[in-house]
Amino acid sequence: MVILSRFNVVKTTGADTWVFNTLTSAFVKLSTDIWNSLSSIEDKELLDVLARQGIIVKDSNTELNEYQYIFYKKLFDNKNLAVTIAPTMQCNFGCPYCFEGDHKTMPKMSEPVTAALEEYLIKQSETKDISINWFGGEPLLAFDVICKICDSLESNGVDFVSSMVTNGSLLSIEKIKKLEKLRLNHLQITLDGVAEKHDSRRFYKGGFPSFDTIIANIGNLLDNTALSIVIQVGVDNTNPQAYEEVYEFIDKRFPDTIPSGRIIIGCNNIQDRTGFDCTGNCMTDSQLYNRRITAIEQGSYPELMGKLPGHSLPCMYRRTNQPAIDPEGNIYHCLEHLGNPCFRVGNICDGTMSFSRIADMAFMGNPFDDEECRHCNVLPVCGGGCPQDIQRCADHKHKTYCSSHKHYLADMLPYLYKRFVSCK
Repeated sequence: MVILSRFNVVKTTGADTWVFNTLTSAFVKLSTDIWNSLSSIEDKELLDVLARQGIIVKDSNTELNEYQYIFYKKLFDNKNLAVTIAPTMQCNFGCPYCFEGDHKTMPKMSEPVTAALEEYLIKQSETKDISINWFGGEPLLAFDVICKICDSLESNGVDFVSSMVTNGSLLSIEKIKKLEKLRLNHLQITLDGVAEKHDSRRFYKGGFPSFDTIIANIGNLLDNTALSIVIQVGVDNTNPQAYEEVYEFIDKRFPDTIPSGRIIIGCNNIQDRTGFDCTGNCMTDSQLYNRRITAIEQGSYPELMGKLPGHSLPCMYRRTNQPAIDPEGNIYHCLEHLGNPCFRVGNICDGTMSFSRIADMAFMGNPFDDEECRHCNVLPVCGGGCPQDIQRCADHKHKTYCSSHKHYLADMLPYLYKRFVSCK
Protein backbone atom coordinates (compact mmCIF):
# COMPACT_ATOMS: atom_id res chain seq x y z
CA MET A 1 0.00 0.00 0.00
CA VAL A 2 1.36 3.42 -0.99
CA ILE A 3 0.96 6.17 1.65
CA LEU A 4 1.49 9.67 0.36
CA SER A 5 3.12 12.23 2.63
CA ARG A 6 0.76 14.66 4.35
CA PHE A 7 3.26 17.37 3.40
CA ASN A 8 3.06 16.95 -0.37
CA VAL A 9 2.00 20.07 -2.26
CA VAL A 10 0.72 18.98 -5.68
CA LYS A 11 -0.08 20.84 -8.88
CA THR A 12 -1.48 19.01 -11.92
CA THR A 13 -1.80 20.67 -15.30
CA GLY A 14 -2.78 18.32 -18.10
CA ALA A 15 -0.16 15.61 -18.60
CA ASP A 16 2.25 17.04 -15.99
CA THR A 17 2.23 16.92 -12.20
CA TRP A 18 4.62 18.77 -9.92
CA VAL A 19 5.14 17.64 -6.31
CA PHE A 20 6.97 19.56 -3.60
CA ASN A 21 7.38 18.09 -0.13
CA THR A 22 7.51 20.84 2.49
CA LEU A 23 9.26 18.63 5.06
CA THR A 24 12.05 17.16 2.92
CA SER A 25 12.20 19.90 0.24
CA ALA A 26 12.04 17.22 -2.48
CA PHE A 27 10.74 18.66 -5.76
CA VAL A 28 9.80 16.43 -8.68
CA LYS A 29 7.91 16.54 -11.93
CA LEU A 30 6.04 13.39 -12.99
CA SER A 31 3.60 12.48 -15.68
CA THR A 32 0.06 12.79 -14.39
CA ASP A 33 -0.64 9.18 -15.39
CA ILE A 34 2.20 7.92 -13.21
CA TRP A 35 1.19 10.15 -10.28
CA ASN A 36 -2.41 8.94 -10.43
CA SER A 37 -1.37 5.29 -10.60
CA LEU A 38 1.20 5.20 -7.77
CA SER A 39 -1.00 2.89 -5.71
CA SER A 40 -0.82 0.19 -8.38
CA ILE A 41 2.50 0.88 -10.08
CA GLU A 42 5.07 -1.90 -10.15
CA ASP A 43 8.13 0.25 -10.80
CA LYS A 44 9.98 -0.50 -7.56
CA GLU A 45 12.90 1.75 -8.47
CA LEU A 46 10.61 4.77 -8.84
CA LEU A 47 8.78 3.95 -5.60
CA ASP A 48 12.12 3.66 -3.78
CA VAL A 49 13.20 7.08 -5.10
CA LEU A 50 9.94 8.71 -4.00
CA ALA A 51 10.26 7.05 -0.59
CA ARG A 52 13.80 8.38 -0.13
CA GLN A 53 12.52 11.83 -1.00
CA GLY A 54 9.71 11.61 1.56
CA ILE A 55 6.96 11.87 -1.03
CA ILE A 56 5.90 8.33 -0.09
CA VAL A 57 6.00 7.46 3.62
CA LYS A 58 5.43 4.55 5.93
CA ASP A 59 3.52 6.58 8.52
CA SER A 60 2.24 10.14 8.14
CA ASN A 61 2.16 10.65 11.93
CA THR A 62 5.89 9.95 12.11
CA GLU A 63 6.70 12.73 9.66
CA LEU A 64 4.63 15.18 11.74
CA ASN A 65 6.79 14.20 14.70
CA GLU A 66 9.90 14.82 12.60
CA TYR A 67 8.93 18.43 11.93
CA GLN A 68 7.89 18.89 15.56
CA TYR A 69 11.33 17.66 16.61
CA ILE A 70 13.07 20.08 14.21
CA PHE A 71 10.88 22.93 15.48
CA TYR A 72 11.50 22.29 19.17
CA LYS A 73 15.20 21.60 18.70
CA LYS A 74 15.59 25.11 17.32
CA LEU A 75 13.25 26.57 19.94
CA PHE A 76 15.51 25.34 22.76
CA ASP A 77 18.85 25.83 20.99
CA ASN A 78 21.00 27.90 23.31
CA LYS A 79 24.50 27.48 21.92
CA ASN A 80 24.29 30.93 20.31
CA LEU A 81 23.10 34.30 21.59
CA ALA A 82 21.77 36.50 18.79
CA VAL A 83 20.97 39.71 20.61
CA THR A 84 19.43 42.85 19.12
CA ILE A 85 20.57 45.99 20.90
CA ALA A 86 18.95 49.41 20.52
CA PRO A 87 21.42 51.87 22.09
CA THR A 88 18.76 54.54 21.49
CA MET A 89 15.15 54.53 20.35
CA GLN A 90 15.41 58.06 18.99
CA CYS A 91 15.67 58.63 15.25
CA ASN A 92 16.61 61.54 13.00
CA PHE A 93 14.04 60.45 10.40
CA GLY A 94 10.29 61.03 10.43
CA CYS A 95 9.11 58.11 8.29
CA PRO A 96 5.30 58.10 8.52
CA TYR A 97 4.97 54.31 8.34
CA CYS A 98 7.47 53.41 11.07
CA PHE A 99 6.02 50.62 13.24
CA GLU A 100 7.79 52.00 16.31
CA GLY A 101 5.58 55.08 16.27
CA ASP A 102 5.43 56.72 19.70
CA HIS A 103 8.10 54.39 21.11
CA LYS A 104 10.97 56.31 19.46
CA THR A 105 11.46 58.46 22.52
CA MET A 106 13.95 56.65 24.76
CA PRO A 107 17.23 58.59 24.77
CA LYS A 108 20.73 57.17 24.48
CA MET A 109 21.66 54.24 26.72
CA SER A 110 23.04 55.46 30.05
CA GLU A 111 26.35 54.45 31.58
CA PRO A 112 24.79 52.14 34.24
CA VAL A 113 22.74 50.31 31.57
CA THR A 114 25.77 50.09 29.27
CA ALA A 115 27.84 48.58 32.11
CA ALA A 116 25.10 46.04 32.89
CA LEU A 117 24.84 45.14 29.21
CA GLU A 118 28.60 44.63 28.93
CA GLU A 119 28.54 42.38 31.99
CA TYR A 120 25.60 40.43 30.54
CA LEU A 121 27.34 39.84 27.20
CA ILE A 122 30.64 38.87 28.83
CA LYS A 123 28.84 36.35 31.04
CA GLN A 124 26.84 34.92 28.13
CA SER A 125 30.02 34.51 26.08
CA GLU A 126 31.29 31.91 28.54
CA THR A 127 28.85 29.36 27.11
CA LYS A 128 27.55 30.89 23.87
CA ASP A 129 28.73 32.38 20.60
CA ILE A 130 27.73 36.04 20.52
CA SER A 131 26.25 37.92 17.57
CA ILE A 132 24.85 41.43 17.91
CA ASN A 133 22.44 43.32 15.69
CA TRP A 134 22.61 47.07 16.30
CA PHE A 135 19.12 48.47 15.91
CA GLY A 136 17.02 51.44 16.94
CA GLY A 137 15.66 54.06 16.46
CA GLU A 138 18.75 55.05 14.54
CA PRO A 139 21.68 53.27 16.21
CA LEU A 140 24.31 55.70 14.86
CA LEU A 141 22.81 58.44 17.06
CA ALA A 142 24.44 56.46 19.88
CA PHE A 143 27.62 55.49 18.04
CA ASP A 144 29.75 56.30 21.10
CA VAL A 145 27.75 53.76 23.15
CA ILE A 146 28.20 51.12 20.45
CA CYS A 147 31.96 51.73 20.33
CA LYS A 148 32.24 51.58 24.12
CA ILE A 149 30.43 48.23 24.28
CA CYS A 150 32.56 46.77 21.49
CA ASP A 151 35.78 48.04 23.13
CA SER A 152 34.73 46.42 26.40
CA LEU A 153 33.99 43.10 24.72
CA GLU A 154 37.32 43.24 22.90
CA SER A 155 39.29 44.00 26.07
CA ASN A 156 37.57 41.12 27.87
CA GLY A 157 38.42 38.64 25.13
CA VAL A 158 34.84 38.14 23.94
CA ASP A 159 34.64 36.66 20.45
CA PHE A 160 31.68 38.33 18.75
CA VAL A 161 30.36 39.47 15.37
CA SER A 162 27.76 42.09 14.63
CA SER A 163 25.51 43.62 12.01
CA MET A 164 23.65 46.91 11.88
CA VAL A 165 20.34 48.22 10.59
CA THR A 166 20.69 51.93 9.86
CA ASN A 167 19.00 54.55 7.73
CA GLY A 168 22.47 55.34 6.35
CA SER A 169 22.29 59.10 6.84
CA LEU A 170 24.90 59.39 9.62
CA LEU A 171 27.70 57.32 8.10
CA SER A 172 30.29 60.07 8.11
CA ILE A 173 33.89 59.36 7.14
CA GLU A 174 34.82 59.67 10.83
CA LYS A 175 32.36 56.92 11.80
CA ILE A 176 33.24 54.75 8.81
CA LYS A 177 36.90 54.69 9.90
CA LYS A 178 35.83 53.32 13.30
CA LEU A 179 33.51 50.58 12.00
CA GLU A 180 36.24 47.92 12.11
CA LYS A 181 36.01 47.66 15.89
CA LEU A 182 32.33 46.66 15.55
CA ARG A 183 33.31 43.45 13.70
CA LEU A 184 30.44 43.95 11.28
CA ASN A 185 29.70 41.13 8.84
CA HIS A 186 27.23 43.36 6.99
CA LEU A 187 25.41 46.63 7.24
CA GLN A 188 21.76 47.08 6.17
CA ILE A 189 20.39 50.31 4.75
CA THR A 190 16.81 50.93 3.68
CA LEU A 191 15.85 52.69 0.47
CA ASP A 192 12.24 53.09 -0.62
CA GLY A 193 12.97 54.02 -4.20
CA VAL A 194 15.14 56.49 -6.07
CA ALA A 195 15.44 60.19 -5.23
CA GLU A 196 11.98 61.80 -5.19
CA LYS A 197 10.07 58.60 -4.32
CA HIS A 198 12.47 57.71 -1.50
CA ASP A 199 12.49 61.27 -0.20
CA SER A 200 8.69 61.32 -0.04
CA ARG A 201 8.76 58.36 2.38
CA ARG A 202 12.09 58.45 4.21
CA PHE A 203 12.97 62.00 5.18
CA TYR A 204 14.62 63.82 8.04
CA LYS A 205 12.47 65.25 10.78
CA GLY A 206 11.42 68.56 9.33
CA GLY A 207 10.81 67.02 5.92
CA PHE A 208 14.29 67.39 4.41
CA PRO A 209 15.34 64.82 1.76
CA SER A 210 17.82 62.04 2.60
CA PHE A 211 18.50 60.11 -0.61
CA ASP A 212 21.56 61.96 -1.90
CA THR A 213 23.26 61.83 1.50
CA ILE A 214 22.66 58.09 1.83
CA ILE A 215 24.02 57.36 -1.66
CA ALA A 216 27.13 59.44 -0.95
CA ASN A 217 27.65 57.52 2.29
CA ILE A 218 27.30 54.18 0.50
CA GLY A 219 30.05 55.34 -1.87
CA ASN A 220 32.28 56.19 1.09
CA LEU A 221 31.60 52.79 2.64
CA LEU A 222 32.65 51.07 -0.58
CA ASP A 223 35.80 53.16 -0.84
CA ASN A 224 36.94 52.86 2.77
CA THR A 225 35.81 49.40 3.95
CA ALA A 226 35.42 45.85 2.69
CA LEU A 227 31.95 45.58 4.24
CA SER A 228 29.06 43.86 2.53
CA ILE A 229 26.13 46.25 2.17
CA VAL A 230 22.53 45.04 2.12
CA ILE A 231 20.16 47.58 0.61
CA GLN A 232 16.65 46.63 1.66
CA VAL A 233 13.97 48.14 -0.55
CA GLY A 234 10.58 48.62 1.10
CA VAL A 235 7.80 48.05 -1.44
CA ASP A 236 4.06 48.58 -1.09
CA ASN A 237 1.29 49.80 -3.38
CA THR A 238 2.53 53.39 -3.29
CA ASN A 239 5.92 52.49 -4.83
CA PRO A 240 5.41 49.15 -6.64
CA GLN A 241 8.44 49.59 -8.97
CA ALA A 242 10.85 50.74 -6.26
CA TYR A 243 12.93 47.56 -6.25
CA GLU A 244 13.59 47.65 -9.99
CA GLU A 245 14.40 51.36 -9.87
CA VAL A 246 16.84 50.99 -6.97
CA TYR A 247 18.47 47.95 -8.57
CA GLU A 248 19.09 49.78 -11.86
CA PHE A 249 20.32 52.90 -10.07
CA ILE A 250 22.83 51.03 -7.89
CA ASP A 251 24.00 48.89 -10.80
CA LYS A 252 24.75 52.04 -12.80
CA ARG A 253 26.12 54.15 -9.93
CA PHE A 254 28.35 51.43 -8.43
CA PRO A 255 29.22 49.04 -11.30
CA ASP A 256 30.25 45.46 -10.47
CA THR A 257 29.16 45.72 -6.82
CA ILE A 258 25.98 43.69 -7.39
CA PRO A 259 27.58 40.90 -9.51
CA SER A 260 30.46 40.62 -7.01
CA GLY A 261 28.06 40.41 -4.06
CA ARG A 262 29.51 43.50 -2.44
CA ILE A 263 26.05 45.06 -2.55
CA ILE A 264 22.97 42.90 -2.14
CA ILE A 265 19.60 44.38 -3.07
CA GLY A 266 16.79 42.84 -1.02
CA CYS A 267 13.07 43.36 -1.48
CA ASN A 268 10.91 43.87 1.61
CA ASN A 269 7.35 43.42 0.37
CA ILE A 270 5.37 45.15 3.10
CA GLN A 271 2.32 43.17 4.18
CA ASP A 272 -0.23 43.74 6.91
CA ARG A 273 0.79 40.87 9.16
CA THR A 274 0.41 42.53 12.55
CA GLY A 275 -2.41 44.99 12.07
CA PHE A 276 -0.41 48.15 11.42
CA ASP A 277 -1.75 48.95 7.93
CA CYS A 278 -4.13 51.87 8.43
CA THR A 279 -3.99 53.08 4.82
CA GLY A 280 -4.58 49.96 2.73
CA ASN A 281 -1.20 50.33 1.02
CA CYS A 282 0.25 46.94 1.97
CA MET A 283 0.87 44.23 -0.63
CA THR A 284 -1.57 41.32 -0.72
CA ASP A 285 -0.66 37.66 -1.15
CA SER A 286 -2.34 37.70 -4.55
CA GLN A 287 -0.26 40.65 -5.71
CA LEU A 288 2.98 38.99 -4.63
CA TYR A 289 2.00 35.76 -6.37
CA ASN A 290 1.38 37.58 -9.66
CA ARG A 291 4.54 39.64 -9.22
CA ARG A 292 6.66 36.49 -8.80
CA ILE A 293 5.15 34.80 -11.84
CA THR A 294 5.85 37.89 -13.96
CA ALA A 295 9.47 38.02 -12.77
CA ILE A 296 10.01 34.33 -13.61
CA GLU A 297 8.42 34.65 -17.04
CA GLN A 298 10.52 37.72 -17.83
CA GLY A 299 13.67 36.13 -16.43
CA SER A 300 14.67 39.27 -14.59
CA TYR A 301 15.42 40.29 -11.00
CA PRO A 302 15.94 36.94 -9.23
CA GLU A 303 15.01 38.52 -5.89
CA LEU A 304 11.47 39.08 -7.17
CA MET A 305 11.01 35.55 -8.51
CA GLY A 306 10.51 33.85 -5.18
CA LYS A 307 11.91 30.44 -4.38
CA LEU A 308 10.95 27.15 -2.84
CA PRO A 309 10.45 27.76 0.88
CA GLY A 310 12.59 26.16 3.56
CA HIS A 311 11.58 25.08 7.04
CA SER A 312 9.80 27.64 9.16
CA LEU A 313 11.51 27.70 12.55
CA PRO A 314 10.52 29.51 15.74
CA CYS A 315 10.92 33.29 15.54
CA MET A 316 12.47 35.38 18.30
CA TYR A 317 9.05 35.76 19.93
CA ARG A 318 9.19 32.11 21.01
CA ARG A 319 12.94 31.66 21.48
CA THR A 320 15.06 32.44 24.52
CA ASN A 321 18.38 33.05 22.74
CA GLN A 322 17.29 36.00 20.56
CA PRO A 323 16.50 38.81 23.00
CA ALA A 324 16.10 42.46 22.06
CA ILE A 325 17.32 45.05 24.57
CA ASP A 326 16.26 48.70 24.68
CA PRO A 327 18.20 51.73 26.09
CA GLU A 328 16.77 51.15 29.57
CA GLY A 329 17.91 47.53 29.66
CA ASN A 330 14.44 46.09 29.12
CA ILE A 331 14.38 42.70 27.39
CA TYR A 332 11.85 41.84 24.67
CA HIS A 333 11.09 38.90 22.42
CA CYS A 334 9.88 40.84 19.37
CA LEU A 335 11.33 43.83 17.52
CA GLU A 336 7.87 45.33 17.24
CA HIS A 337 7.74 45.49 21.06
CA LEU A 338 11.12 47.17 21.43
CA GLY A 339 10.90 50.36 23.49
CA ASN A 340 7.42 49.59 24.84
CA PRO A 341 8.01 48.47 28.45
CA CYS A 342 4.58 46.87 28.85
CA PHE A 343 5.86 44.05 26.60
CA ARG A 344 9.17 43.46 28.37
CA VAL A 345 10.00 40.04 29.78
CA GLY A 346 12.85 41.22 32.01
CA ASN A 347 15.61 43.75 32.56
CA ILE A 348 19.38 43.25 32.48
CA CYS A 349 20.04 45.90 35.11
CA ASP A 350 18.11 44.26 37.93
CA GLY A 351 18.45 40.72 36.58
CA THR A 352 14.71 40.09 36.54
CA MET A 353 13.11 37.68 34.06
CA SER A 354 9.49 36.60 33.89
CA PHE A 355 9.71 32.85 33.41
CA SER A 356 5.94 32.51 33.13
CA ARG A 357 5.74 35.14 30.40
CA ILE A 358 8.61 33.59 28.46
CA ALA A 359 6.98 30.16 28.71
CA ASP A 360 3.63 31.56 27.55
CA MET A 361 5.29 33.18 24.54
CA ALA A 362 7.12 29.97 23.63
CA PHE A 363 4.01 27.80 23.57
CA MET A 364 1.13 30.22 22.95
CA GLY A 365 -0.74 29.24 19.79
CA ASN A 366 1.26 26.04 19.46
CA PRO A 367 0.66 24.81 15.87
CA PHE A 368 1.02 21.19 16.97
CA ASP A 369 -2.06 21.59 19.17
CA ASP A 370 -4.12 23.04 16.32
CA GLU A 371 -6.00 20.42 14.29
CA GLU A 372 -6.07 22.55 11.16
CA CYS A 373 -2.31 23.16 11.34
CA ARG A 374 -1.53 19.51 12.07
CA HIS A 375 -3.28 18.45 8.85
CA CYS A 376 -2.00 21.30 6.68
CA ASN A 377 0.47 20.32 3.98
CA VAL A 378 2.45 23.57 4.28
CA LEU A 379 2.96 23.43 8.07
CA PRO A 380 6.76 22.85 7.83
CA VAL A 381 7.18 26.03 5.75
CA CYS A 382 4.62 28.05 7.71
CA GLY A 383 5.27 27.12 11.32
CA GLY A 384 1.71 27.95 12.30
CA GLY A 385 1.93 31.69 11.61
CA CYS A 386 3.02 34.78 13.53
CA PRO A 387 2.44 34.20 17.28
CA GLN A 388 1.08 37.73 17.67
CA ASP A 389 -1.43 37.22 14.87
CA ILE A 390 -2.44 33.90 16.41
CA GLN A 391 -3.13 35.69 19.68
CA ARG A 392 -5.22 38.33 17.94
CA CYS A 393 -7.29 35.63 16.22
CA ALA A 394 -7.64 33.31 19.18
CA ASP A 395 -11.28 32.52 18.36
CA HIS A 396 -10.28 31.42 14.81
CA LYS A 397 -13.42 33.13 13.48
CA HIS A 398 -11.44 35.65 11.48
CA LYS A 399 -8.21 33.73 10.94
CA THR A 400 -5.70 35.88 9.07
CA TYR A 401 -2.35 34.40 9.99
CA CYS A 402 -2.12 31.48 7.55
CA SER A 403 0.87 31.62 5.23
CA SER A 404 0.37 32.57 1.58
CA HIS A 405 1.89 29.15 0.81
CA LYS A 406 -1.40 27.58 1.81
CA HIS A 407 -3.18 29.25 -1.10
CA TYR A 408 -0.45 29.94 -3.67
CA LEU A 409 2.46 27.49 -3.33
CA ALA A 410 0.83 24.77 -5.46
CA ASP A 411 0.14 27.21 -8.30
CA MET A 412 3.72 28.49 -8.12
CA LEU A 413 5.27 25.04 -8.60
CA PRO A 414 5.30 24.94 -12.43
CA TYR A 415 6.92 28.40 -12.53
CA LEU A 416 9.48 27.57 -9.84
CA TYR A 417 10.32 24.32 -11.62
CA LYS A 418 10.87 26.27 -14.82
CA ARG A 419 13.21 28.62 -12.97
CA PHE A 420 15.02 25.70 -11.33
CA VAL A 421 15.62 23.94 -14.65
CA SER A 422 16.75 27.15 -16.40
CA CYS A 423 19.35 27.78 -13.68
CA LYS A 424 20.99 24.36 -14.13
